[in-house]
Amino acid sequence: MKRTERVAVPKHRRGGNAFKVFELLEMEKLLGLKPGRAKNWTNGRTGILIEPSVRKASGTGSRNIYSLHDLYLMGIAEEFSKAGFAAKAIGRLLESARPMLGEVDRNTAWTVYRRRGAGHFHIEKGRSRPEGVMLYHTFEIGSLLRAIDSAVEKL
Repeated sequence: MKRTERVAVPKHRRGGNAFKVFELLEMEKLLGLKPGRAKNWTNGRTGILIEPSVRKASGTGSRNIYSLHDLYLMGIAEEFSKAGFAAKAIGRLLESARPMLGEVDRNTAWTVYRRRGAGHFHIEKGRSRPEGVMLYHTFEIGSLLRAIDSAVEKL
């Protein structure tokens, strides 16, 4: 019988939010997601893939461990979903959002748009309607991140 090593996971008790880690069920509860939705978004079958950046499960009894950045991405995916974006579009939008996430202050808005009906989606900072665009949606990304930070602080 193969013996698995159990590693103690810090229970988010170190200083600021940046060092906090989460399991999938905690992420669902913090974001108010329907049961199973977070799991669907972490397996890649729906077109959305949010992988654990702290530790990937490696055997029976182990669990994926996610960072605060991963929690933000899950929250952003939920906002895109509420706005009516399809799962595959959300997956592509998250790829664009990942590098922008580090630059977001808590007063930022993002405008998501595409120039043609079937073209690629784009994300720009700000609330203004891009020129020549028929369909766009503005997300108050800063307030979303503030709400997530607040929920995490209450843990």
